Amino acid sequence: MHTLSFKDIWSVAKKNIIWITAIPIVLLATVFILYSYFIPKQYTSNVQLFVTVNADGVASQTYESLLMTQGLTDTYAKLIQSPKVLKNVVKETKAVESFEEIQKKTAVNVDEKSLVYSISYKSENPEESALVVNAIAKYASKELKALVKGTKVTIITSGEYGTAISNVSKYIITFIIGIILSISFLIIAILLDTIVTKEEQLTDMGVVVLGDVPHIRKRRSRD
Repeated sequence: MHTLSFKDIWSVAKKNIIWITAIPIVLLATVFILYSYFIPKQYTSNVQLFVTVNADGVASQTYESLLMTQGLTDTYAKLIQSPKVLKNVVKETKAVESFEEIQKKTAVNVDEKSLVYSISYKSENPEESALVVNAIAKYASKELKALVKGTKVTIITSGEYGTAISNVSKYIITFIIGIILSISFLIIAILLDTIVTKEEQLTDMGVVVLGDVPHIRKRRSRD
C-alpha cells in the first residue's frame, strides 16, 4: 500500500468538505434547538453552612474540637440529604416532588479545611430552587445540632433566586464530538477512495506503466 501524503488527504478532504464541516455544525444546531425549545432550563440555588463542634460544651474552638468536627464531615454530609430532613422540606415547601426526587437534585460539597458545607439544589423553577435549598439548610441545621451535643451551625449565605445553569460545557462537548466524527468520516472516505492519483498505485497493482499523457486545459478563446 502506498504512503499517503498530505496532498492525498487534502484531495479527499476537499471532495468531502461539505460533509466534514456539516457534521459539527448540525450537532451544535441540534443541541441548541433542544435546549432552547424542548428541554426546560435548569436553575440552581446555593446555601453555605459553617459547622463546628465545641468539645465539652466549651464556647471557644480547641484543637480537639476541630478534629472532632473534621471526623464528622461525612456523617454531617449524609445527614443533610437524609430522608428525615427532606421529608420536612417537602412538607414546608409543599413540593409536588417526593423526597427521593429532591435528594437526586441536591448536591452537598464539604471543604474539610474550612468546615464549610455547600448545599445546592437545581430545579426548573428559580423561585422553587431558592425555597427548597433554604428549607434544607433550616432542617439540616436542626438535625446536625441534635446529632452531636455542642454542634454549632451558622448559615453563611442563604439561597437566593435561582441562577440558570450554563450550557456552554454541553456545546463544547458537542463540538468535540462533532470534530471526532468529522475526522472519522475523513478516514473512512480516504480508505474507500478508489481513484488512482499516483504512478506507484498502479505499480502496487502489478500494472506496468509505459508512459503518461499530461492533461492540458483548453483556454477559452476570446471573441
